[in-house]
Amino acid sequence: MISGLLLLALFASCQRDIDLTIDHPSSLLVIEGNITNFPGVQTVSVSTTIPYNKANIFPGVAGAFVTLTTAGRTYVMNESADSGKYVLPNFKGEEGQSYTLTVKIDSAEVYTATSVMPKLVKMDSIGITTVAVGGKTLRTVSVYYRDPPAELNQYQFILFVNGVQVKHIFTLDDSHTDGRIVNTSLYQNDIEIKPNDRVDVEMQCIDANVYKYLYTLEQQSGTNPSNSATPTNPDSNLSNGVLGYFSAHTAERKTLIVP
Repeated sequence: MISGLLLLALFASCQRDIDLTIDHPSSLLVIEGNITNFPGVQTVSVSTTIPYNKANIFPGVAGAFVTLTTAGRTYVMNESADSGKYVLPNFKGEEGQSYTLTVKIDSAEVYTATSVMPKLVKMDSIGITTVAVGGKTLRTVSVYYRDPPAELNQYQFILFVNGVQVKHIFTLDDSHTDGRIVNTSLYQNDIEIKPNDRVDVEMQCIDANVYKYLYTLEQQSGTNPSNSATPTNPDSNLSNGVLGYFSAHTAERKTLIVP
Protein backbone atom coordinates (compact mmCIF):
# COMPACT_ATOMS: atom_id res chain seq x y z
CA MET A 1 0.00 0.00 0.00
CA ILE A 2 1.01 3.56 -0.57
CA SER A 3 0.64 4.39 3.11
CA GLY A 4 3.21 1.74 3.99
CA LEU A 5 5.67 3.13 1.43
CA LEU A 6 4.91 6.64 2.65
CA LEU A 7 5.88 5.70 6.19
CA LEU A 8 9.18 4.34 4.88
CA ALA A 9 9.76 7.62 3.08
CA LEU A 10 8.99 9.65 6.18
CA PHE A 11 11.44 7.79 8.37
CA ALA A 12 14.08 6.71 5.83
CA SER A 13 17.70 7.32 6.87
CA CYS A 14 21.17 6.09 6.03
CA GLN A 15 22.52 3.22 8.11
CA ARG A 16 25.06 4.40 10.68
CA ASP A 17 26.09 3.37 14.19
CA ILE A 18 24.87 6.46 15.99
CA ASP A 19 22.84 7.18 19.11
CA LEU A 20 19.65 9.10 18.40
CA THR A 21 17.07 10.71 20.61
CA ILE A 22 13.88 10.29 18.62
CA ASP A 23 10.58 11.99 19.30
CA HIS A 24 7.54 9.83 18.64
CA PRO A 25 5.16 12.08 16.69
CA SER A 26 1.42 11.86 17.13
CA SER A 27 -0.46 9.85 14.54
CA LEU A 28 -1.07 11.49 11.17
CA LEU A 29 -4.16 10.97 9.06
CA VAL A 30 -3.76 9.18 5.72
CA ILE A 31 -6.46 9.15 3.04
CA GLU A 32 -6.17 6.98 -0.07
CA GLY A 33 -9.00 7.22 -2.60
CA ASN A 34 -9.40 5.76 -6.07
CA ILE A 35 -12.19 6.12 -8.60
CA THR A 36 -11.67 4.08 -11.78
CA ASN A 37 -13.30 3.29 -15.10
CA PHE A 38 -13.75 -0.31 -13.93
CA PRO A 39 -17.44 -0.81 -13.08
CA GLY A 40 -18.01 -2.06 -9.55
CA VAL A 41 -16.94 -1.08 -6.05
CA GLN A 42 -14.92 2.14 -5.64
CA THR A 43 -12.93 2.44 -2.40
CA VAL A 44 -11.52 5.11 -0.09
CA SER A 45 -9.39 4.17 2.93
CA VAL A 46 -8.89 6.39 5.97
CA SER A 47 -6.15 5.38 8.39
CA THR A 48 -3.46 6.78 10.67
CA THR A 49 0.31 6.46 10.69
CA ILE A 50 2.19 4.79 13.51
CA PRO A 51 5.60 5.44 15.12
CA TYR A 52 8.49 3.76 13.31
CA ASN A 53 9.10 1.35 16.21
CA LYS A 54 5.58 -0.11 16.23
CA ALA A 55 4.14 -3.06 14.31
CA ASN A 56 3.49 -2.33 10.64
CA ILE A 57 -0.29 -2.15 11.04
CA PHE A 58 -2.05 1.09 10.14
CA PRO A 59 -5.24 1.55 12.16
CA GLY A 60 -8.35 2.35 10.17
CA VAL A 61 -10.41 5.38 11.13
CA ALA A 62 -14.04 4.45 11.73
CA GLY A 63 -17.02 6.79 11.71
CA ALA A 64 -15.88 9.19 8.99
CA PHE A 65 -18.41 10.79 6.64
CA VAL A 66 -17.15 10.25 3.09
CA THR A 67 -18.79 11.58 -0.07
CA LEU A 68 -18.02 11.69 -3.79
CA THR A 69 -19.38 14.54 -5.90
CA THR A 70 -19.51 14.64 -9.70
CA ALA A 71 -21.72 16.28 -12.33
CA GLY A 72 -23.80 17.99 -9.65
CA ARG A 73 -24.60 14.77 -7.80
CA THR A 74 -23.24 13.65 -4.41
CA TYR A 75 -22.83 9.99 -3.41
CA VAL A 76 -22.34 8.85 0.19
CA MET A 77 -19.68 6.16 0.60
CA ASN A 78 -20.59 3.59 3.25
CA GLU A 79 -18.14 2.16 5.76
CA SER A 80 -17.43 -1.52 5.14
CA ALA A 81 -16.84 -4.27 7.67
CA ASP A 82 -13.13 -3.55 7.25
CA SER A 83 -12.61 -0.58 9.57
CA GLY A 84 -11.47 2.55 7.75
CA LYS A 85 -12.63 1.33 4.31
CA TYR A 86 -15.44 3.30 2.67
CA VAL A 87 -17.08 1.95 -0.48
CA LEU A 88 -19.35 3.04 -3.30
CA PRO A 89 -20.81 -0.03 -5.06
CA ASN A 90 -21.99 -0.26 -8.65
CA PHE A 91 -20.16 2.86 -9.81
CA LYS A 92 -18.08 3.49 -12.93
CA GLY A 93 -15.97 6.58 -13.52
CA GLU A 94 -16.10 8.40 -16.86
CA GLU A 95 -13.27 9.94 -18.89
CA GLY A 96 -13.06 13.74 -18.66
CA GLN A 97 -15.28 13.95 -15.56
CA SER A 98 -14.19 15.86 -12.45
CA TYR A 99 -14.61 14.08 -9.11
CA THR A 100 -14.43 15.69 -5.66
CA LEU A 101 -13.80 13.59 -2.55
CA THR A 102 -14.83 14.96 0.84
CA VAL A 103 -13.89 13.28 4.12
CA LYS A 104 -15.26 14.64 7.38
CA ILE A 105 -13.79 13.45 10.68
CA ASP A 106 -15.50 14.04 14.04
CA SER A 107 -17.97 16.47 12.44
CA ALA A 108 -15.25 19.13 12.39
CA GLU A 109 -12.16 18.24 10.36
CA VAL A 110 -12.91 18.29 6.62
CA TYR A 111 -10.51 17.16 3.89
CA THR A 112 -11.20 17.51 0.17
CA ALA A 113 -9.52 16.73 -3.14
CA THR A 114 -10.52 16.97 -6.79
CA SER A 115 -9.26 14.77 -9.62
CA VAL A 116 -10.17 14.72 -13.32
CA MET A 117 -10.24 11.29 -14.96
CA PRO A 118 -7.93 11.23 -18.04
CA LYS A 119 -8.63 9.44 -21.30
CA LEU A 120 -7.71 5.78 -21.43
CA VAL A 121 -4.41 4.89 -23.12
CA LYS A 122 -4.27 1.17 -23.85
CA MET A 123 -1.28 -1.12 -23.61
CA ASP A 124 -0.16 -2.84 -26.79
CA SER A 125 1.42 -5.73 -24.86
CA ILE A 126 3.59 -6.75 -21.93
CA GLY A 127 6.67 -8.95 -22.03
CA ILE A 128 9.66 -10.28 -20.13
CA THR A 129 13.20 -8.99 -20.56
CA THR A 130 16.08 -11.07 -19.21
CA VAL A 131 19.59 -10.08 -18.22
CA ALA A 132 22.44 -12.23 -16.87
CA VAL A 133 23.97 -10.90 -13.66
CA GLY A 134 26.66 -12.86 -11.84
CA GLY A 135 25.68 -16.12 -13.50
CA LYS A 136 22.01 -15.61 -12.59
CA THR A 137 19.17 -14.74 -14.97
CA LEU A 138 17.06 -11.81 -13.78
CA ARG A 139 13.67 -11.09 -15.31
CA THR A 140 12.01 -7.69 -15.70
CA VAL A 141 8.53 -6.91 -16.97
CA SER A 142 8.30 -4.55 -19.95
CA VAL A 143 5.21 -2.58 -21.00
CA TYR A 144 4.62 -1.48 -24.61
CA TYR A 145 2.12 1.23 -25.61
CA ARG A 146 1.69 4.20 -27.94
CA ASP A 147 1.54 7.59 -26.24
CA PRO A 148 -1.10 9.93 -27.76
CA PRO A 149 0.48 12.92 -29.56
CA ALA A 150 0.06 16.60 -28.68
CA GLU A 151 -1.34 16.08 -25.17
CA LEU A 152 0.06 15.67 -21.68
CA ASN A 153 -0.13 12.15 -20.28
CA GLN A 154 0.98 10.68 -16.97
CA TYR A 155 1.00 7.03 -16.00
CA GLN A 156 1.32 4.71 -13.03
CA PHE A 157 2.02 0.97 -13.41
CA ILE A 158 0.96 -1.59 -10.79
CA LEU A 159 2.77 -4.94 -10.96
CA PHE A 160 1.55 -8.23 -9.49
CA VAL A 161 3.49 -11.51 -9.40
CA ASN A 162 1.33 -14.56 -8.65
CA GLY A 163 -1.33 -12.25 -7.25
CA VAL A 164 1.04 -10.40 -4.89
CA GLN A 165 1.52 -6.69 -5.54
CA VAL A 166 5.12 -5.56 -5.93
CA LYS A 167 5.87 -2.82 -3.40
CA HIS A 168 7.71 -0.62 -5.87
CA ILE A 169 6.05 2.46 -7.36
CA PHE A 170 6.35 2.93 -11.13
CA THR A 171 5.46 6.27 -12.73
CA LEU A 172 6.13 7.82 -16.12
CA ASP A 173 5.08 10.92 -18.05
CA ASP A 174 5.41 11.72 -21.75
CA SER A 175 7.81 14.65 -21.49
CA HIS A 176 10.28 12.69 -23.65
CA THR A 177 7.92 10.26 -25.38
CA ASP A 178 5.00 12.36 -26.63
CA GLY A 179 3.32 10.61 -29.56
CA ARG A 180 5.85 7.78 -29.61
CA ILE A 181 5.77 4.01 -29.17
CA VAL A 182 7.02 3.43 -25.63
CA ASN A 183 8.78 0.46 -24.08
CA THR A 184 9.18 0.94 -20.33
CA SER A 185 10.75 -1.62 -17.99
CA LEU A 186 9.29 -2.12 -14.51
CA TYR A 187 12.61 -2.60 -12.73
CA GLN A 188 12.20 -4.02 -9.23
CA ASN A 189 13.99 -6.28 -6.76
CA ASP A 190 11.05 -6.94 -4.44
CA ILE A 191 9.86 -10.23 -5.93
CA GLU A 192 12.00 -12.51 -8.07
CA ILE A 193 10.21 -13.43 -11.29
CA LYS A 194 10.56 -17.09 -12.31
CA PRO A 195 9.39 -19.27 -15.21
CA ASN A 196 5.68 -20.17 -15.05
CA ASP A 197 4.92 -17.24 -12.73
CA ARG A 198 1.77 -15.27 -13.50
CA VAL A 199 2.44 -11.57 -14.04
CA ASP A 200 -0.32 -8.94 -14.08
CA VAL A 201 0.25 -5.31 -15.03
CA GLU A 202 -2.28 -2.53 -14.46
CA MET A 203 -1.54 0.63 -16.43
CA GLN A 204 -3.25 3.69 -14.96
CA CYS A 205 -3.69 7.04 -16.71
CA ILE A 206 -3.51 9.59 -13.88
CA ASP A 207 -3.88 13.36 -13.68
CA ALA A 208 -0.97 15.76 -13.14
CA ASN A 209 -1.45 16.27 -9.39
CA VAL A 210 -1.59 12.54 -8.65
CA TYR A 211 1.46 11.97 -10.86
CA LYS A 212 3.42 14.62 -8.97
CA TYR A 213 2.57 12.95 -5.65
CA LEU A 214 3.43 9.42 -6.77
CA TYR A 215 6.58 10.47 -8.65
CA THR A 216 7.89 12.23 -5.54
CA LEU A 217 7.10 9.18 -3.43
CA GLU A 218 8.82 6.92 -5.97
CA GLN A 219 12.01 9.00 -5.80
CA GLN A 220 12.05 8.94 -1.99
CA SER A 221 11.01 5.41 -1.15
CA GLY A 222 13.90 3.55 -2.73
CA THR A 223 11.77 2.18 -5.57
CA ASN A 224 13.92 3.90 -8.15
CA PRO A 225 17.43 2.49 -8.79
CA SER A 226 18.82 6.04 -8.98
CA ASN A 227 17.07 7.11 -5.77
CA SER A 228 18.88 9.99 -4.08
CA ALA A 229 16.15 12.37 -2.95
CA THR A 230 15.97 13.66 0.61
CA PRO A 231 12.82 12.27 2.29
CA THR A 232 9.97 14.75 2.71
CA ASN A 233 6.19 14.64 2.60
CA PRO A 234 5.03 14.61 -1.04
CA ASP A 235 2.58 17.33 -2.05
CA SER A 236 -0.87 15.77 -1.75
CA ASN A 237 -3.91 16.93 -3.70
CA LEU A 238 -5.86 16.62 -0.44
CA SER A 239 -6.48 19.76 1.61
CA ASN A 240 -5.38 20.70 5.13
CA GLY A 241 -2.03 18.94 5.13
CA VAL A 242 -3.36 15.40 5.27
CA LEU A 243 -1.18 12.59 3.88
CA GLY A 244 -2.22 10.48 0.90
CA TYR A 245 -3.96 11.20 -2.40
CA PHE A 246 -7.22 10.96 -4.32
CA SER A 247 -7.06 9.66 -7.89
CA ALA A 248 -9.75 9.42 -10.55
CA HIS A 249 -8.03 7.38 -13.24
CA THR A 250 -8.61 5.10 -16.19
CA ALA A 251 -6.88 1.74 -16.21
CA GLU A 252 -6.31 -1.45 -18.15
CA ARG A 253 -4.82 -4.81 -17.13
CA LYS A 254 -2.84 -7.42 -19.03
CA THR A 255 -1.60 -10.83 -17.92
CA LEU A 256 1.14 -13.21 -19.04
CA ILE A 257 2.69 -16.47 -17.89
CA VAL A 258 6.47 -16.16 -17.73
CA PRO A 259 8.14 -18.46 -20.29
